[in-house]
Amino acid sequence: MTHDVFMPRNQPYASRHDIRNLQFRTRSTGLRLRVYISKGSVIPEMPAYRIFREGVVLDLSCPDAHLILNKASVSRAFNLRHSWLLLPNILSNDTDIVDFLQDTVILPDADVVVAFPEKMFDVYRVKIEQPIAMLDIGGGYTNSENLNRLWATIPTAVTRRKNLGHVYLKSATIVSQPQYFKGWSDLNDRQIDTFPKLSYPLMMLLAEDLNFRYNMKQIELYGEQQNGSFNGLAGLLQREEVEMGVASMFLRRDRWDVLHYCSETVELVGAFIFRQPSQSAVSNVFLLPFSGGVWAAVGVAFAGGGVLLAVLGYVARRRQLPDDTAERLTLSETFTFAIGAACQQGSDISPEIVSARILMLFMLLSSVFAFTSYSAKIVSILQAPSDAIQTIDDLTYSPMILGVQDTTYKQVYFAESTDPATQRLYKRKLQPQGEHAYLSVWDGIARVRTGLFAFQVELNSGYDVISRTYTEGEKCGLKEIQAFKLPMVSVPIRKHSGYRDLFAVRLRWQREAGLIERARRIWMARRVRCEAGGSGFVSVGLGDVLPALHALLTGAGAALLLLLAEILTSFIQRRHHF
Repeated sequence: MTHDVFMPRNQPYASRHDIRNLQFRTRSTGLRLRVYISKGSVIPEMPAYRIFREGVVLDLSCPDAHLILNKASVSRAFNLRHSWLLLPNILSNDTDIVDFLQDTVILPDADVVVAFPEKMFDVYRVKIEQPIAMLDIGGGYTNSENLNRLWATIPTAVTRRKNLGHVYLKSATIVSQPQYFKGWSDLNDRQIDTFPKLSYPLMMLLAEDLNFRYNMKQIELYGEQQNGSFNGLAGLLQREEVEMGVASMFLRRDRWDVLHYCSETVELVGAFIFRQPSQSAVSNVFLLPFSGGVWAAVGVAFAGGGVLLAVLGYVARRRQLPDDTAERLTLSETFTFAIGAACQQGSDISPEIVSARILMLFMLLSSVFAFTSYSAKIVSILQAPSDAIQTIDDLTYSPMILGVQDTTYKQVYFAESTDPATQRLYKRKLQPQGEHAYLSVWDGIARVRTGLFAFQVELNSGYDVISRTYTEGEKCGLKEIQAFKLPMVSVPIRKHSGYRDLFAVRLRWQREAGLIERARRIWMARRVRCEAGGSGFVSVGLGDVLPALHALLTGAGAALLLLLAEILTSFIQRRHHF
């Protein structure tokens, strides 16, 4: 902490000995001290905010004292960061001090004490147009021990300001969709203007707590920067047309240059809500039942059976055994039989050789076991969702369509994100859609219900609609992926406002008392619970059996090509023969 001392040049207590003694004592306590003796020098800078606190002792008998007070008023140095101790002339009285300070901007955030030898006064005004108020806070500085005791027990400046005298402060609130606005307590459309509705009762309680009122106007925009200036609520605060906003808005870096914030209210979380796509949407379900090793074993078993059956037919023909069907047990025929057996198809071949019959029987029996396991696994795969989408990149390269909630920041945080995965998602999935990618909460959540659609939404708004429209079974299986982290939302106030710290203290008290949490529970829906346990049957559509249709069409096309090739070959042979 730094102490600034302003003293007149020709006073007994301004001697060099006293100044050196004061510097020694402050240095021993770890404080920095700067002494300014009035001699027509330049008045030091007194910015409104630094990273450290400052204590200022000003002798009002100094000829330039009024210049220092005026400069502090202009730079808004009368705030909680500065603790001012004003030492008036011994012959001064309360009325003289009020007249002397009549042009100063000492608002409720200021920590200004006027110290007479017999008594000390807390000095401030509730509004610029209001008169100076002086509150007696105890004895004067005649006894250092009593002064130290008083200074240690006196409440902070913002704690001492409990009554703003029923003044009216200019303010503004946000109603972005007036056509749907039905009052501050309407819970039917919580997803519309959630944060103004959440903040309104808290700000009304703040006004009742500190005994002031709002002269409030209604606007539709939070504020975006355009050519160096802001529109909406941020613009009103930038132009100092209002003192504060009866709403909560994002803590954004570009807004810090034109306004300040009192206290954060709630945390806003936005994420993509979606259903994991079915296995058939991300892979071929007809290949999933068996692992690669099982598929290889099945292929080797049936191929080996077909080859062994061909060998038996060859031996029967070589030894001329009495079996008319042995002539048909060629390699091509047994290969066809092996494929048919694997697909649960029989054969018109019925060899009389017992060994061949046994081999065919066990090939068909093996096919029954394999096909039963295969079919059961297929059913379970079709009923269960996949876990294919776990990251932003998975979402980017998935077949899912993406949408974004239509808000004032719908494009800002995607464009400003430095995460390469988020940038890839935005450029690949959202940017090509243009304005069609931005939907209302109701439309976006309705599309999530049908599957293969991911919707970026404020989770409290999304889950509010889900709780109203989804069945218990549909509430199960919803997943979230956060593309970017949204900043905290806070109550905005005019830059260097004289009420910032006062309001911040009382809003933090509301948080400690649980009032903000209560408002959050009322206006912000929690994640829906899966009461149905995810049970229920899943209907199978054309997309689930599409690989089988592809195989059928491929086989039909190959058969057609072979037929044409055979016809062409036959035609060429006939012409060559004739």
